[in-house]
Amino acid sequence: MHVLSSSELAVTAIFALILAVIAYLIIRNIPKMSGDIAAFRKRTLVWTQVSLVLTVLQLNFKAGDWRFSIVLGLIVLFTGSIWLSARYHDIRSTLDPESKDSEVH
Repeated sequence: MHVLSSSELAVTAIFALILAVIAYLIIRNIPKMSGDIAAFRKRTLVWTQVSLVLTVLQLNFKAGDWRFSIVLGLIVLFTGSIWLSARYHDIRSTLDPESKDSEVH
């Protein structure tokens, strides 16, 4: 079993922080996006699935070495959170037609 060194932990934490900031900025701006959000939602779902498959493959072929799997897992969380937020916004906008009327006026 490979133990992460302190420099690897620091870089992983910095990478996680960068992804969290980018996800926050994207999620915050989802309601301001123009047009249909369905295409954006589908793309983020595809990237979530791809990164999840890569993570599982990495875990199977590199048993005991968690470094790259941790990075891929962070990417799964990043894309998954954006997809869930886009899905939530899409459902909310279709269920609440009054919000569309208030945005137009």
